[in-house]
Amino acid sequence: MPRIQFSDVTPPDNRRSIRDIPIPNGGKRKAPINIKPEITPPPKIAPMPLNTPTFETKGSEITENKSNNAYEYYYPKNKEVSNYNNGSTKSRKKTWIFGSIIAVLIVIFIVGMMTVFASATVNITPRSQNLNVATEIAGVKEIEKGGVRYEVVKLAKSKTVSIPATGEEAVELKSSGKIIVYNNFSSQPQRLIIRTRFETKEGLIFRIPESIVVPGKTTKNGAETPGSIEVEVFADEPGEKYNIGKTDFIIPGFKSDPQRYNNFYARSATEMTGGFVGKMKTVLPTEKQVAMQNIDTEIQVDLEKELQSKVPVELVLLSNSIIYKSRELPQKEESSSVLVGKEITAYALMLNKKELSDKIIVAYASEFDSWNNIKSQIIDFSPLVVEKIAGNLEGSEKISLQIKGRVLAWAEINTDTISQKLLGAPKKDLQKIMDEFAGISSITAVIRPIWKRTFPTDSSKIRVQVVVAK
Repeated sequence: MPRIQFSDVTPPDNRRSIRDIPIPNGGKRKAPINIKPEITPPPKIAPMPLNTPTFETKGSEITENKSNNAYEYYYPKNKEVSNYNNGSTKSRKKTWIFGSIIAVLIVIFIVGMMTVFASATVNITPRSQNLNVATEIAGVKEIEKGGVRYEVVKLAKSKTVSIPATGEEAVELKSSGKIIVYNNFSSQPQRLIIRTRFETKEGLIFRIPESIVVPGKTTKNGAETPGSIEVEVFADEPGEKYNIGKTDFIIPGFKSDPQRYNNFYARSATEMTGGFVGKMKTVLPTEKQVAMQNIDTEIQVDLEKELQSKVPVELVLLSNSIIYKSRELPQKEESSSVLVGKEITAYALMLNKKELSDKIIVAYASEFDSWNNIKSQIIDFSPLVVEKIAGNLEGSEKISLQIKGRVLAWAEINTDTISQKLLGAPKKDLQKIMDEFAGISSITAVIRPIWKRTFPTDSSKIRVQVVVAK
């Protein structure tokens, strides 16, 4: 860029100038101080190519125009934008347009995907009605009109504790154990009276301590299955000779009836143990009683927890529907103490949910006129309590239960039917559907994406769920 030379501006004669101020002669002029300026070496300039034209600048070629303002010279009013700036502006404009197009395409894609994958969730709260139940239920093994099918789940646990010995005494103990009695004689149940004898092939006699009923045999798919029941037996005499392993038994009382004698039999479920004659260490009765009570409580709590975890989906275990049977285990001596314990067997009565619900609904929901046209069901059976069980849970085909409690009957909702009615329907039609189904107490829906006002046309994208208060 050519250098610009400036000329001194001479003020008019009628104006004072610093050049007109006289210098006094009396003063001694100080010698001037020469300050050597710092010389900065010029920047290295790369040699110009041979083909590059050279430019010569002369200061005399720029004529001074005293009448022009210096500010206007360097900053003209009509300043033109350089080609560089014009190119940069165009580039930014193209980038902004391209970015806007991409953003619009992304928005269109997202909206399209949300529309394609549209879904709806419908929550329905059914109507409910309190029922005060106090009734007798007939439990049956097979489907029977007016009855409720039941199953019995059996679990057993044992536990022992150590008690300090206080002395010795002479004792005579009878061996005991469990056997399974089979009825392959008839489809009718057979009652065996108290103290019925069961004999081993060695001639050892064991007896049942109470009367039992052996179920009759059953036939399924052309195959016969003997009826059976498990029962505890005790040796006819004390002594260790009755402590035997597992074996088979006959019933001597049926010898006069060969057909019955050959088709009634028993087999060991456990070994026979505990037979003893002699001196044995003793413990304080009060300490033993407390220990046995603690064992009872601990085992029953464990059994109930385990039984609750084994309840099938289609069955329900009502409160107080577990029967516990216990037997004292033979004592075992240690160095200075005695091991005492118990074995407890739990029989859990489980009822068919649907059949129990229908039985209660028919008996009690019909009392309410507004409920006659509403199909309903009981979902939570926990308030019901079994007050009495009549019958042998293992041997009887039928039992009787007295149950009591206050439960809620909930209207049944056919979610598939409602889902079909909502296909492509406007969201505002929810109220019409609620009026159409008498069992609906309230209904709400959430449709996605949020701007859609109609339900999807694909039933798989509509989720209808029933919400029941806890």
